[in-house]
Amino acid sequence: MIPGRHPLQSRLTFFRRTISCLAAILFLTMLALPTLDRVFQFSSKGTLAESDTAALPTLTAEPASWGRWFNTLRRGYLDRRYNLRSLLITWNSYMDTFVLASTMPSSKVLAGKEHWLFLSQDGAFRSVIEDARSPDDLPAASLNILVDELDRRQRWLEARGIRYLVILTPNKNSVYADMLPESFRPQRTESHRDQFVKAVQARTKVDIVDVTSALIEEKKNNKVFYMTDSHWNAHGAFAAYRRVMDNLVRDFPAITPLNREQFRVEQYTWLPGDLAFMMGLSDYLKEDRVIFFNKEWYKARGVSYNGPVDPQYFEIPQYSVTGNAKLPNAVIFHDSFWWELLPFMAESFDKALYVWLKPQTETQLRLFDYALVEREKPDVVIEEFTERYIIPPLRGGFKLKNDTAAGQN
Repeated sequence: MIPGRHPLQSRLTFFRRTISCLAAILFLTMLALPTLDRVFQFSSKGTLAESDTAALPTLTAEPASWGRWFNTLRRGYLDRRYNLRSLLITWNSYMDTFVLASTMPSSKVLAGKEHWLFLSQDGAFRSVIEDARSPDDLPAASLNILVDELDRRQRWLEARGIRYLVILTPNKNSVYADMLPESFRPQRTESHRDQFVKAVQARTKVDIVDVTSALIEEKKNNKVFYMTDSHWNAHGAFAAYRRVMDNLVRDFPAITPLNREQFRVEQYTWLPGDLAFMMGLSDYLKEDRVIFFNKEWYKARGVSYNGPVDPQYFEIPQYSVTGNAKLPNAVIFHDSFWWELLPFMAESFDKALYVWLKPQTETQLRLFDYALVEREKPDVVIEEFTERYIIPPLRGGFKLKNDTAAGQN
């Protein structure tokens, strides 16, 4: 003991030094853990959905490869491959969802009541929840571009004797606003979706079907969206199908809509949805998946497509054929919501071609493949849009591709 120093003071000094030493050890350990895990693989590997899983470009003697390699690094390559990243995201999501019951609007996924999950951010410029709760109207310039483009497509098809139908499917938060946290609920009585549909109906002859009301009505009897997924389930899709049939049958009376009594419902237990995967909670949030089975069997059969494809296709298109020449032929441009509709809708067509398109961005509208329509010569073209892929964002805006209106004359 140092002469003249009180024993308590000496103990406090020793305690501070011990704490400082332990903190330094902990800090160095945390720095070393990712590298150690890469070598020894001691941590559990959670399943986490990632939007960019591309490999690091090969570094060669060619100077151009240096730029590609460096740009990939600076755009978060190492962040996405931090060895404990998925585990830490899972822990953070678990804490927010199950312990603190808190969420941030900047999060990609928002946790609502009773562990309902909602897509909050979709890409760099789509703030799904923030836009929906805003009291502001849609930007007039973006709205005009979208309405004019749908009108252009309708007039181009009408000149060729082709029927045009637009199906608008709602975001999950539009149907289950009651499951959102109070502070994230919409502040306006007329939604942006309502504003968009009214503008299309007032200024064009486009037949647009917003199926939201059908889902809200079906919601009284069955869950129409999955709790852990951004998509609707078979109950929701069938309610939407019945609503769409009201419009199609008017022009194609040979179509006989399917009835609910034709199906039996089966559920597959404990499967997580896409939002649970995005949060790293696929092991903690699971639910039953709903399947409709047609008691009378489906007539439509899949047929391969061998024609040209566009870079804006998500995958190679696919035909369905029923062999009933009394039914119309169709070309359908769609997004991921269509897959639950497909088994029902395919029965309405003699031959249909399904084209899954990449969503529009802040600078380009979603592709309308005029050349494909010219080749197929369908009786009807259907465009299915999920709300978040067609409603203009409140920030940013749209501008047409140079070739968007190509072939319209």
